[in-house]
Amino acid sequence: MYSPFFDTKGKPIEINRVKYEHIEQLKEIDEGHHIEYKRLLEDGGKAQLAKEIASFANCEGGWLIVGIEDKTREVCPVEKIDYSQKIGKIVCRVTPIPEFETKFIALPDDSGKGILLIYVYEGRNAPYICEGSIYIRSGSSKEPIKAAERGNVEYLQERSNGYRKQLEDFFHRDIYLGYAPILKRSNIPSVNIFVKNISQKKKAAFSTFDKRNKIVEFVKQEYSNVFENVQFSMDSIVFRHKSTMPSAGSYTFVFELFYDWSFKLCMPIGISDYDEIDDIRQEYIKMGMDESAVEKFHIVNGGDILNCVTVFFCIIQNLAKKYKFKPEDYALSCELENIAECILAFTGNEYISYIKKHGITYANKEVNRSKIIFLKDHAKMNFIDVGYPVMTEFVAAAFGYDCCKVSEILESDNNKYKN
Repeated sequence: MYSPFFDTKGKPIEINRVKYEHIEQLKEIDEGHHIEYKRLLEDGGKAQLAKEIASFANCEGGWLIVGIEDKTREVCPVEKIDYSQKIGKIVCRVTPIPEFETKFIALPDDSGKGILLIYVYEGRNAPYICEGSIYIRSGSSKEPIKAAERGNVEYLQERSNGYRKQLEDFFHRDIYLGYAPILKRSNIPSVNIFVKNISQKKKAAFSTFDKRNKIVEFVKQEYSNVFENVQFSMDSIVFRHKSTMPSAGSYTFVFELFYDWSFKLCMPIGISDYDEIDDIRQEYIKMGMDESAVEKFHIVNGGDILNCVTVFFCIIQNLAKKYKFKPEDYALSCELENIAECILAFTGNEYISYIKKHGITYANKEVNRSKIIFLKDHAKMNFIDVGYPVMTEFVAAAFGYDCCKVSEILESDNNKYKN
């Protein structure tokens, strides 16, 4: 990421750290590939501004600095208004909508006037099209790609495909699960949920171990009864519900927090063995099923999964509240592994009525993967609102349920796991 601003140590700084004293540095920087000065926001019109933003997104990103005269680099302060909303409406002329960030730097002696900084991030979904043309940076100006310049378009598409692959690569479990003595198998059934930060607005919360430890303490304090073990990896912090040792044959709920504010949940399932599961087996036998066959069923308690999914999104919600990140900057996907012939069961009369009417549903596929969901494409919601649809539309569907039927089961007054 290019920045025309530097701290006292000569290191480039991001837009959120720029202060008025840094503006003086612009006197030595001419307009160019990554920077453009504007006396007023809409010099040349709204269409002009949209094309400039598209050109930055199609290249390596860049800065629009409003309130600076191009030739003299003198400060010509603009009025303070809600520029983020105003620019957002103009950016809608670009398809797809590029990511940008704004900051208003007030004058030291007049908080109502100042300089507007707009940083346009390098587009991950290029090419970005404005009014039917693809604009790129050419020196200090923007130029439309001509029909003959096919190579530029192919480059933009390759860049976009590369980002898409990075996204898809994230949506897989990489937490190790060994051999399960109870199941006598090494391919452990698991529910894995991935919440990927797709924004380029990085925060410095993980830049030092001291800062990372503060985040660890926050999670442990908020969820002292949830996590017993915490360890670091090269790119994440791994929280475990209980301590596990290599080759110990024990498994646990794992919450992984990545240094770019992405998250993973790894939840081993299918090894439940307690009174509630026994009660479910007895209900199957009462329905006339062979007792010896029922004893071999791999029964998964749906209430347990819902509880873990709910805790997962509650943790993310609390972190989002403290560290100021938003659901619309995230993509979500689910992966259920090694679940063939596992039965997702629930407690309560509604479930019993369901299986009496429809029979027992079970997973037909060894691996189920959901499509990628971009939260910005859905109605505004908090992270905590995501857990219930994940359970009904993804997890339960992988086990053969109609999501509407699962909703009825979960919402039943007789179901103690009602969300």
